[in-house]
Amino acid sequence: MAAPIYDTDLVDINLAEATTGWNDVNQAGGGGALSAEVDYAIQGSFAITRAISNTRRGVMYDTGSAITFGSDEHVFTWTVSATPGLTDIKSSGGIQIIMGSGISNYYGWYVNGSDTLPGGGMNNYAVYPTGSTSNLTIGSPTNFQFFGSQVLITATAKGENFACDAIRRGTGFYITEGDVTTPITFSGSAAINDNNNNRYGIITNVPGGYSLKGRYVVGQDPNQNPTASYFSDSNTAVTFEDTEFSLSDFTQIIFDDSGTIFDLDSVNFTAIGTNNKGIIKVNNSLTSGSITSCNFNNIGNTFLNANVDTTEVTWRSCDTIYQSGSTINGGNIVTTIGATSSLVSDDPSLISNVNFVGDGTKHGIEVVVTGSYNFAGNTFSGFISGSNGGEELLFNPPGGTGDLTINVTSGGNTPSFRNLSSGTVTINNNINVTLTGMKDFTEVRVYSAGTTTELAGIENVVSASVGANDNDFSFSQGEGVNIDIVIISLLFENQRIENFTIPSSDSEIPIQQSTDRNYLNP
Repeated sequence: MAAPIYDTDLVDINLAEATTGWNDVNQAGGGGALSAEVDYAIQGSFAITRAISNTRRGVMYDTGSAITFGSDEHVFTWTVSATPGLTDIKSSGGIQIIMGSGISNYYGWYVNGSDTLPGGGMNNYAVYPTGSTSNLTIGSPTNFQFFGSQVLITATAKGENFACDAIRRGTGFYITEGDVTTPITFSGSAAINDNNNNRYGIITNVPGGYSLKGRYVVGQDPNQNPTASYFSDSNTAVTFEDTEFSLSDFTQIIFDDSGTIFDLDSVNFTAIGTNNKGIIKVNNSLTSGSITSCNFNNIGNTFLNANVDTTEVTWRSCDTIYQSGSTINGGNIVTTIGATSSLVSDDPSLISNVNFVGDGTKHGIEVVVTGSYNFAGNTFSGFISGSNGGEELLFNPPGGTGDLTINVTSGGNTPSFRNLSSGTVTINNNINVTLTGMKDFTEVRVYSAGTTTELAGIENVVSASVGANDNDFSFSQGEGVNIDIVIISLLFENQRIENFTIPSSDSEIPIQQSTDRNYLNP
């Protein structure tokens, strides 16, 4: 791989560098002629400007023929009302994005107003024209050929107080390549986005981090062809913008391709709205990812995958997390919003030391695959048992059949559960017992006391570096269970620990092995 290729699928409708093709949208009242001026330009050298007083008025660009939008395409429009004190409130259409088949036949979306943007300023608004409900209909629009914006000014204004700049259509950023030396980063993306020749309005550099709306896809080109890529970023923050008139899943951070690697370390992700909360998605089960010490606040769904590890990550007031084979170690999952369960799990044994906090209305974990799983160190609070509450665990396998066994270990809570299958759910509050200090290539067998019924074991214990001779072996069983432990090695005397009772808390048994002088070592 090579240096990152930062690209976008946005297509220019018009960049407002000249008045050619632009039309006055005049609902009567004061206001001068439109012109191309530098005063309010945020992209390129010019913006279409005009003076507006005591009326609703604006501008629209005629593309010459109707545009047919792709299924997820949005229209990105820059516009401003420079007299916010004279601009009507949002609910009355103070600032509007407009599109339609002509200057007398169009839809209007109320995107801002004096009560929601008192400081004014040029802003980029994303509107989903074929799916979001408009607030205003003028005439009888039949297609989308004219694009622009307008404002409703409630008194006499001085000078040119309105502008519309670059208008584009598309979905977002598509970024490929990158390597360990030159990874894809949020800062690299924002530098391209904020360049005066671009001003895409997708990922913008703001104090403390970045503001994102639309797709941010690592591992796909603008034609959505998967391509191996490398992303790494840390110690920053990403805010998902509140885009009221967009698809509810418009903003997504996506990692794709089997060869893609990504690393997120100490990054805070926060959604500030309710319509477009932002989604984290790992598309390919072979994509390798590490998410460490990150915080997700009020975001939408998180879709992980088999080669993704999360460590000490907190999800707070988010939608559902889909495990999909990922390893989730440590951190917190607090108060799920708008979902049945905080976490949908296909392998509970890969979830450990997580603190689940509920509000009594949702489940902590929904297990969707039958089987027997060790469940290490997970704790629960705030979940209410009973038919009207949200128990810690929900067993809900597709098809409704099969059994589930959860072996609670390492000091974790014993979860209450609700079973929606025709099978059985068994929760064993197990204790971890660790044999420590064993020599390389030692065999261990654990039996039910006084029997040959094997409960656990290992053929050879060996350290990561052969010769260290300090190996551990851990197993778990229920409190009070009586067991026999057999320790076998060719070079050392065999040992038996008989009728050992599993204690009430995790414990260690140090093993000291003596050389077997009767063994002939060739």
